[in-house]
Amino acid sequence: MNESKIQALALQARHIMQGSTDPIHDEAHVARVVAHVRTICAGSDLSEEQKQAVQLAAWWHDCGRTVTKRPSILLMPFLDDLISALMLWRATIRLGLFGPVTGMATRMIACKSLGTGKILTQIMMKKKNHVLISILEDADTLDVIHSSRLEHIMNLAESSAAYKFGYRLSIWWFLSQQKLTMKTETAKKQLLELLHDFILLLQQPAIYARHCILFGEQWTKMQIEKAQQFILTLQTQ
Repeated sequence: MNESKIQALALQARHIMQGSTDPIHDEAHVARVVAHVRTICAGSDLSEEQKQAVQLAAWWHDCGRTVTKRPSILLMPFLDDLISALMLWRATIRLGLFGPVTGMATRMIACKSLGTGKILTQIMMKKKNHVLISILEDADTLDVIHSSRLEHIMNLAESSAAYKFGYRLSIWWFLSQQKLTMKTETAKKQLLELLHDFILLLQQPAIYARHCILFGEQWTKMQIEKAQQFILTLQTQ
């Protein structure tokens, strides 16, 4: 019974994300994050309850972005996880589902929050479950450089100065040595694969030409070189 209700909660999150007006935080993004989570969990010794909880959290982690038609680029990163946690908590109550899976998932999303996440983690999460937050964060971070998402943002960047800036910023952020630290070993392996895919994507003649037009050839070459250097860094760790 509980498992069917957990699946119902996941489906509810998918339905909510179908109404997202944020083109880079939509149902497709959430589905990829869930896929990353499942891959990471497959190489772990987590319990079934922990695996269910982190997957449920992945489905709900961006639902807070749907509460407004125009989510603020500056404010939403600080609020979306807290709002998402509250939305999952409300949906859980309405469904009459209480237990460790939904409780962990709700706390996990709240603890992922930018700004207050570290404090909430110490207060709300048992130490053995801290790894779940790391898995959720790693999975969300990995999707920043997923080829499907990059191509989608690039299409938006061609007609929007805001998305053009956002694309440059996300690439810079992702290829930053300090920011690009995966907390789980399986995520590091996925990261290597995504970096290889990123290089192959940018080296495609048509994609390379579009990047040169949008951002300049020097910038485009620099991103390829940074990705290649980071692969070498990861391989020597």
